[in-house]
Amino acid sequence: MRILVVHNRYSSRVPSGENLSVHDEVVWLRKAGVDVAVHEASNDEVMEGGLTRRAQQAVWAPWSVPASRGMTAALDETDPDIVHVHNLFPLLTGSVPWTAVRRGIPVVWTVRNQRADCVAGTHFREGKACHECRPGHRLAGIRHGCYRDSVAASALLTGATGLFRAMAKRRVTALAISENLRDWLVDTNGFPADRVHVKYNGIPAPPLDQPLVPAVESSTYLFAAKLAPYKGVSLLLDAWARADLPGATLRVVGDGPDADEVRAAAKDDPRIEFLGHVPSGEMTRDYAEARAVLVPSTWDEPFGRVAAEALAHGRPVITSGLGGLHEVVGDEAGWITGTDPERLARALVEADDDKAIRRRSRAATLRHRELFGPDVTTQALIDIYESSLRRRSRR
Repeated sequence: MRILVVHNRYSSRVPSGENLSVHDEVVWLRKAGVDVAVHEASNDEVMEGGLTRRAQQAVWAPWSVPASRGMTAALDETDPDIVHVHNLFPLLTGSVPWTAVRRGIPVVWTVRNQRADCVAGTHFREGKACHECRPGHRLAGIRHGCYRDSVAASALLTGATGLFRAMAKRRVTALAISENLRDWLVDTNGFPADRVHVKYNGIPAPPLDQPLVPAVESSTYLFAAKLAPYKGVSLLLDAWARADLPGATLRVVGDGPDADEVRAAAKDDPRIEFLGHVPSGEMTRDYAEARAVLVPSTWDEPFGRVAAEALAHGRPVITSGLGGLHEVVGDEAGWITGTDPERLARALVEADDDKAIRRRSRAATLRHRELFGPDVTTQALIDIYESSLRRRSRR
């Protein structure tokens, strides 16, 4: 079985969990004996290409003919059994999977955000949930400039995602990274239920030579995310100020528009340690030194990679549980608090109990192994590939 993986990489200037997930998936498939070729574009091409390159890209943003030609060459060279697309925007567009569909090659699409009906992909605007846009009614996202704060860019991407969604509903097998995202595809966007599967992101376990401090021996609570309103930064700081934890430390890792708010809080509260940006490859140390990991997102997370990485390190998770987060953490491997700062503060205090931490740490390790381990998620993906090939044979 030969798979052609297609991905529009996000800029290397910004840490991307999606780039990391695609890379890991390719590595694990190859280890499992699957023949995998990769066809990629990178947003760095636009960032470094100047005004001329950006103008050219704007012309082809809704449906890229050059990208289709590149895909034709990739198909001729690799002759795949299945094309697996991940992110397609802004450089590749729906023209790329359509090139494969026209040849009768099954196309699988991993869905990691809600861009099918929200140009920002988050359904979150101005500090709160926003559902003004929905299938067939997406002018609000253009009017508000929800993509890169640009009306023009939002209009182009809205057109591009609309064209792709119309094609994908009829011709593509969708892989949602959570049940929550699958329900959204089927119930809100009208995708056929039998063509939408759940396939969780695989999360590697920490390296065998990585020393792990038992969670119960730590007094550090870790928050690691983009410092933006939808990640619940203000909610976290409010809850932390309410929590009676004199011997504990809140370690904040990340950067973004809410960084100044974190700096101000750290200045006033010696219990807060602000590290700023830490490369993803170095994050395992912070997980390994944490008592619990905090994921208080105030938007519907499609999955929640930080929460799953915490489980991989045997760390309980304290989370709002919005979107796919409840699904990732479950009822035993952490605390689900919603977005009430008082409930979040109580969970922080409950996590100070050693017995609770021991029990939930064991549950975290088990949950990762059963749902998000590379062996489990890779086999699930191979099963979906084989199902797609059988469907093509029946046709």
